[in-house]
Amino acid sequence: MNAKMRRMLSDESGVALITVIGVMVVITILAIGSFVLAQQTLHESKKIEDQTKAFRSASGGLDIVLTTFSDESTATDFPVSGSTQDGSYTVTLEDLGGSEYRLTSTGIGTDGSEERVKQQFYYMNLWKMNFAGTGPQSLISGSGGLAGTSNIIGPFYMKGNLPIGNNMSCLEGPFFVKGGNITVGSSGSLGTSSKYVKVYCDGTGNPAVPANNTQGGAGGVFVTSVSRSVPDITLPTIDDEMMLQYASKAQAESVDNLLGTPEKNFGANLETSNGQATDYSIMKPPSTTTYTRAMAQATPTNSNYKFIGSADGVISARGAGTTALTIGGRTFGAWGSVVTTNGVSLAAGPAGANYTLANAYDDFAYDNVNKRLYISGTVFVDGPVTIAENMTYVGNGSIVANGPIYINGTLKPYGTNTQGELNQWALGLVTPVDMYVNFTSNNNYANKTADEIRAISPDLAGAFFCQGTVHFGNNPLVRGSVIAGKLDSGGPNMCLVTNPILPTYLPDSLPGVDKGLLMPGLWTRG
Repeated sequence: MNAKMRRMLSDESGVALITVIGVMVVITILAIGSFVLAQQTLHESKKIEDQTKAFRSASGGLDIVLTTFSDESTATDFPVSGSTQDGSYTVTLEDLGGSEYRLTSTGIGTDGSEERVKQQFYYMNLWKMNFAGTGPQSLISGSGGLAGTSNIIGPFYMKGNLPIGNNMSCLEGPFFVKGGNITVGSSGSLGTSSKYVKVYCDGTGNPAVPANNTQGGAGGVFVTSVSRSVPDITLPTIDDEMMLQYASKAQAESVDNLLGTPEKNFGANLETSNGQATDYSIMKPPSTTTYTRAMAQATPTNSNYKFIGSADGVISARGAGTTALTIGGRTFGAWGSVVTTNGVSLAAGPAGANYTLANAYDDFAYDNVNKRLYISGTVFVDGPVTIAENMTYVGNGSIVANGPIYINGTLKPYGTNTQGELNQWALGLVTPVDMYVNFTSNNNYANKTADEIRAISPDLAGAFFCQGTVHFGNNPLVRGSVIAGKLDSGGPNMCLVTNPILPTYLPDSLPGVDKGLLMPGLWTRG
């Protein structure tokens, strides 16, 4: 091999070595880069996982509090703390007013990472408000709105337009108007200068409530704020299964020998001696040998005294019952001396019917002499019910009618009745169809404050559920809650006044009585 050849081979070996070294450097750089990238990715992944755990803790705590939130929940019950498998959480509550709240949940992951979520929501107890909410234009009358000097005092929800006409007032609130506008006449009032109200109205037109109006203004508008976000609430539905439950409940309570119900009873009460419903109409009440109980129907078809319907207990199609019941004009049931908690004594029942048990009366009875209804638990009527005359009532119970209800006279708790019912007596009236308030009152509510109106003894007081339309006559003052598909104020001077303490002693068998309505709003993270 000559010298030239040896030089060429030597040069090629050097190039190869440099190439190999270069390749090794590139591979090393790539390996190091990949390692660094993998480490970084692993770090980011762990960071995200830690944040996810904190987020899951915050979300879990929020869900737990939302599912247990109730009408009794207040800011004093917070903060609420707890733990999940991902970490711990602390939840705080802000009361935004007008049944609107905000929960803030802070989650701490197992490594100390922190995440925060917020949920804004509405929570309302149906039975703290008056409600007209099945479909559009659900507040109706001959003139398209509330007639005359009508008044609404307390929380109110409706769908459609709310025209507040001359001499009409809407006080206290909050007021929820879904799918319509609010208009205020020149002498109408939405809130007062001494008590501003909160308004929720999503109407696209001018609701006569400017969003920046916090000082009152033309048309008597006094609002703290206006929100265009209005929860969409639908009326609880009375279905066939619910009607069957009410009917079965009434029959069972007819023979349980309790004043009231097993869950809400006020002591022993003799309704039968052997558990047979037929005993009721032939068995002498305690300590009497002369008086026999009469049942609510003059010619009863079913032996269960709290079930007014067919002999076999089968009920008609929903809203189409034909077994009518009129309350008023004849005495039925039995009762003894009753002393109310505010010290007012009630006379005993018919001669020979006096109970030896203190404060005892049948779950369903009527004193035609004193025009007094005794009611506890659930009474089911498979047809229309008519309240035929002015009367007062004693007790806490509901009448479920499988047909329309006609209220032809005033109906309210017996005794002193201002600022709520002192004896916690409440009558529930329930129907899947329409309700008619036919009497005329002489009350005048024009230019009165909310407190002045609350101090007036009402014409109609209790808890009223109507899946159809409630038709009002002239001048009725209604205290409590009217939950209806529609409200028809065909006459002037209707006045609806809520009773804030009514939910604490609601009678049984009212739709929506077992839980409040929670409507989620804005949700944010961070």
